[in-house]
Amino acid sequence: MRRTDAAKAKAAATAGASVRAQIQEDIEKTKKQRQHALREQEKARQFDRQREEIHPSSVLDTLKTFPPPEQERLRLSKATPDKASSSSEQLLPIRYREKEVQ
Repeated sequence: MRRTDAAKAKAAATAGASVRAQIQEDIEKTKKQRQHALREQEKARQFDRQREEIHPSSVLDTLKTFPPPEQERLRLSKATPDKASSSSEQLLPIRYREKEVQ
């Protein structure tokens, strides 16, 4: 019994490790996206400050007529459900508090 329990625990740990590794990769990817977006925003801000020095007034008037660019949002990867749970797992009923039901 202990051997089977140990084998099950080891299998669960290896499965959990792969999921944790995927989560860590997603976190690193979003960090890199955020850093890249911040870097681009800072460059754009610096160019905006220097624009009057770079362009003549006629060009600045033309640039004011353009609408501002749409901000791109950082997106997480699409959520995927875990593998179907085995039928041996017991589904627990949801109990509501008395206040919430009324």
